[in-house]
Amino acid sequence: MAGPRVRLVVTADDFGYCPRRDEGIVEAFLAGTVTSVSLLVNGAAAESAAELARRHSIPTGLHANLSEGRPVGPARLGASSLLSREGFFLGKMGFREAVAAGDVALPQVREELEAQLSRFRELLGRDPTHVDGHQHVHVLPDTTSLFVVLRIEPGLHACQVSALLLEPYPQPRLM
Repeated sequence: MAGPRVRLVVTADDFGYCPRRDEGIVEAFLAGTVTSVSLLVNGAAAESAAELARRHSIPTGLHANLSEGRPVGPARLGASSLLSREGFFLGKMGFREAVAAGDVALPQVREELEAQLSRFRELLGRDPTHVDGHQHVHVLPDTTSLFVVLRIEPGLHACQVSALLLEPYPQPRLM
């Protein structure tokens, strides 16, 4: 009797970050090295990456971003706990520290995630095959539950979850 069938999924993150990176990702997909991609809808090359995904029938998920660049949701219009004074996300460590300190308004996180899902649908005309987080923002306490809610949306098939959720979140060390 044959054992369970195993399928290895190799996902290239940061699709839409820049054209040069996207070219390499498409090349890896066409060579069979990569099986899917995760699109940064706020990336500088998001539109051209979406076109590449459609042209090459690449399974594409949402690479939700709360740490780099500018938002696509309501936060872009004014003050937000997700943004620096300059209007950019807080950065990888800045976002983590703000979450740990309780300085991030979770309704604003949810609005941004919903806006990114909506933007994905605009760019590709369909639901993402999966959802994961840029710089692992999807595994942080508090944000994880929002990713699970996003995952419940009709049509979404997978959301990456980490074993890190089984351990307490380390508090940032302040020097």
